Amino acid sequence: MRKYLFFIFLALFSFSAIHAEIEWSLSEDGTLTISGTDMPDYDITYENNKYINTAPWCSSMKKIKNVVIEDGVTCIGVLAFMDCKNIVSVIIPNSVTSIGEGAFMGCKCLKSVSIPNSVTSIGPEAFLDCKSLSSVTIPNSVTSIEYDAFRNCEKLTSVTIPNSVTCHDGTFAGCKGLTSIIIPNSVTTLRGVFFYCKNLTSVTIPNSVIEIGNQTFQYCKKLNSIIIPKSVTNIGFSAFEDCRNLTSITFKGTTPPKFGEDVFKNVKKNIHVYVPANSLEAYKKALEDYFEESSIQALQR
Repeated sequence: MRKYLFFIFLALFSFSAIHAEIEWSLSEDGTLTISGTDMPDYDITYENNKYINTAPWCSSMKKIKNVVIEDGVTCIGVLAFMDCKNIVSVIIPNSVTSIGEGAFMGCKCLKSVSIPNSVTSIGPEAFLDCKSLSSVTIPNSVTSIEYDAFRNCEKLTSVTIPNSVTCHDGTFAGCKGLTSIIIPNSVTTLRGVFFYCKNLTSVTIPNSVIEIGNQTFQYCKKLNSIIIPKSVTNIGFSAFEDCRNLTSITFKGTTPPKFGEDVFKNVKKNIHVYVPANSLEAYKKALEDYFEESSIQALQR
């Protein structure tokens, strides 16, 4: 028994020595408490015909229900809580400045999360497949929301993106519950952001956006109207493919954007397309593969 305890102690000592001041404990009620400073990034290894998360608490992942990260911890490491499917609550202190890639990926019971004002970046796939997540508060301190950060958060119905955010790539793809969104003026490029947001009915695109990238609104089947600001110069492939309920599109730019392939594939050909009067012929030529000529009309001043 003493020999067994010695090896446990040795393993904990080695972990502390390698991973700089992180300590953790798991109580009987399923509360995981983490203290220290810099949480390391973790990885996935393949052992005994299965994938294993190297975060030390993941050997008890089924028991974890609540996560308390104590003040002083500066980051949430890559894959820190991946597939901890029974987590229902997380407390993130003001000392945390970043949430790493895949940090809460697959935490399917997580219903809400409040991100403190100290956080400046939310990493790729940070909340991927958090299927019960219904609300999230993103503070003005956040400047970067990386790709697929909230992808497949099916119960997320609304979210406010602060004006500080500049990076916006695939962030809310597969958020089937999302119904409306206002994109802040800080965003310049959209790529796949709302792919398969099938209940999205309205979206506001600011004048800061210069590119609506590939598949940005693909399969947004309830989107009924869209206004393309004059700042947009490029619309990527399949950007509005299968937006079957679109009834009107308004282009503000005097020069038609550059269109990729299948931009408006499976959109009705007879919807109202409004364009600047002095650019009517240019738009008719640019959109001839998608809409009836009579559908493309001059904007009324």
